[in-house]
Amino acid sequence: MTKINGKVEELLAKHPTLSQEEAIKIVTEKNERKKKKRSEKADRGSAKKRRNESATPNADEA
Repeated sequence: MTKINGKVEELLAKHPTLSQEEAIKIVTEKNERKKKKRSEKADRGSAKKRRNESATPNADEA
C-alpha cells in the first residue's frame, strides 16, 4: 500500500460518510498545499542567504 492510499484509508476510517473519490481529493489537495508551503519557505530562506552573501565582502574585495 502506498503512503497516499494509507492516508486515504485513515481518512475514510475517521469519516465513513466520505466517498473514496472525496477522500483522495482531500488528501491530494492537502499534499499540494504542503508542497506549496515548503517551496515558499525554501524560497524565503534562499533569498535571505543571497542577501547575506551580498552583504559580506569577499576575500578578493577585502
